[in-house]
Amino acid sequence: MKRNGFTLIEIIVTMAILSILAGALVPMVYRVWESNEIAVTRGRMAELKIAIAGEPNLYQQGVRSHYGFVGDIGTLPDNLDELISDSGVWPGWNGPYLSGGFDAVAFKEDAWGRPIAYNMHDSPLLVSGAAISATLRSAGPDGVFGTGDDIDENSDLALQILSKEVWPTARIRGNLNLTVTAASETTPGYYAQLRAGYRNGIGVATATTGCFALNVGLVQSGIPKNVSQAFDASFPVTLPIGRITLRSRLFGDSGCVTLLEETNDMAIFVSDGLNELSLNPPTLYHRID
Repeated sequence: MKRNGFTLIEIIVTMAILSILAGALVPMVYRVWESNEIAVTRGRMAELKIAIAGEPNLYQQGVRSHYGFVGDIGTLPDNLDELISDSGVWPGWNGPYLSGGFDAVAFKEDAWGRPIAYNMHDSPLLVSGAAISATLRSAGPDGVFGTGDDIDENSDLALQILSKEVWPTARIRGNLNLTVTAASETTPGYYAQLRAGYRNGIGVATATTGCFALNVGLVQSGIPKNVSQAFDASFPVTLPIGRITLRSRLFGDSGCVTLLEETNDMAIFVSDGLNELSLNPPTLYHRID
């Protein structure tokens, strides 16, 4: 006999199967959706880090060319809004520092519409042996900080502003070059120091290394004496990433008080992760009459 439709048992079994499938699929779909939101949040935090500390992998003619907010200002922003609008506080602001097409509100929110927490640390925060100058944090899917789904320095150190990425070094090494001429034979005693010009948040500041003695030796009458001397010195401040200027200075005393000569400024670029600057500063020229 031909049967039309389904029996009650068949319908119940079908509904049971569909319920089981739904029960298995819903958590899977939720996990995919949640994973996507986490990826979006991490992406926004990565963009904020680049806006603050620059893109270290962007080069032009072999030289890093992108240093973000810190590269222009010499310090960290007070808040994330300063990445897209000039607060009038920072000389040298040249933003916006986020790439084009950013949303003026969503750029500082996670994928769940909650603010990304940005905090500076006067004393670097130490995590896994790394010194962190500023943190970017999201409370993650549950919206509660301090739980296991947070996106922060404990779950992703690469999204944080490491001290070495913004203030990498105070040390400078290289060879200082000096050319001396004299009207009569002499063995002078000279000292040198280096001066750096850098941005410190409120404008352009300068810092000098300590004095170091130069071994000039005998200078014969009318014959230029070329001296190249290795040095290893430090500035009293850690230099920020970005463009700085450097000049050599020559003194006649060990306290570097009596200035005899100084060079013009030479522009150099400080990049992230350096333990020291290794270069030959501008050559000094001095004539003894």
